Amino acid sequence: MSSTTGLGKTVLVTGGSGYVAAEVINAFLSRGYNIKTTVRNEAAAEKIKKSHSQHIDRISFAYVKDLQIPGGHDDAVKGVDGVVHTASPFVLEVKSNLHDLLEPAKNGTVEVLKSVQKSNPDVKRVLVTSSFASLVDLTQGARPGYAYTEKDWNPTSWEVAASQDTSGVVSYCASKGFAEKAAFDFVADNKPNFDITSICPPMVYGPSSVGFPGFAKLNTSSADIYRFMSGSLKEVPETGFYGFVDVRDLAEAHVRAYESEAAAGQRYLTVSAGYTYQQVADIIRAGFPAKRDLVPEGNVNEPFPDVYKMDNTKIKTELGMEFRPLKTTIVDMVKQFQGYENAAVEA
Repeated sequence: MSSTTGLGKTVLVTGGSGYVAAEVINAFLSRGYNIKTTVRNEAAAEKIKKSHSQHIDRISFAYVKDLQIPGGHDDAVKGVDGVVHTASPFVLEVKSNLHDLLEPAKNGTVEVLKSVQKSNPDVKRVLVTSSFASLVDLTQGARPGYAYTEKDWNPTSWEVAASQDTSGVVSYCASKGFAEKAAFDFVADNKPNFDITSICPPMVYGPSSVGFPGFAKLNTSSADIYRFMSGSLKEVPETGFYGFVDVRDLAEAHVRAYESEAAAGQRYLTVSAGYTYQQVADIIRAGFPAKRDLVPEGNVNEPFPDVYKMDNTKIKTELGMEFRPLKTTIVDMVKQFQGYENAAVEA
């Protein structure tokens, strides 16, 4: 979908070299917006220039080396009409849950909001890219019969999440909840000129707009699927979270939420449908005969397990979202991976 709703307007997208951020930038550019994006260094800026070369005249950069530095976004937020905060660590194996996950996620979000309040009173909407992780209660496990909605919050305490005895997955999920809550609390406590809307996706898949960094350096989401066709998996792994969204639909949801007055102060669980790793394996084996022997067979066409659902009624009703099915998402990813492989062979 494209229109000219953003002509003459500029949106700041934090962490622009990221997998989700790159697609969010595409979605806003397609509406006519100009983009300002934060990067840590010149190498990240060059990466964005290369992957968005068609629109380089409408993209500018601000350099922010550390999300948590007070005032670090003061210059970045100047001259923009709105902010989309996508930058947050997505790593599951860290040395310190507190210093590598919890503090960067929460403090990084709050510092962006402080900079907006201090340096740009014209901003009316800040979008925060959160996660299904901020809704899920991991202690409930598969939770058959339950449907997660925007009313749910991850109940993990700061103390538990910060403990080194807690797994990186649990701490990561908690970090998303703390960061999102901090954003809503900031608005409630400080009454700035802007409001907050949060976007909460589960697993994010789909072709990448960031360029090819080499198979050893694929982003977490891409690597999660590429392993199915690389021969590295001997069996179908157990599914972690039973819901996905295509990165292109996720980006579209960001634009719609940004432009919707009714989205002020709202959370949106942004999910296409339930899925399993078995379905991923089935799609690749059926659609790509040349890869068939590299993909673990598992239990072909097994029934969908009796696990929790993710309810996307709100975003479909309020923002008119429609979502790609899993097959489209996975097929498009595999085609992109095959292109990378062919290019590597030719090189």
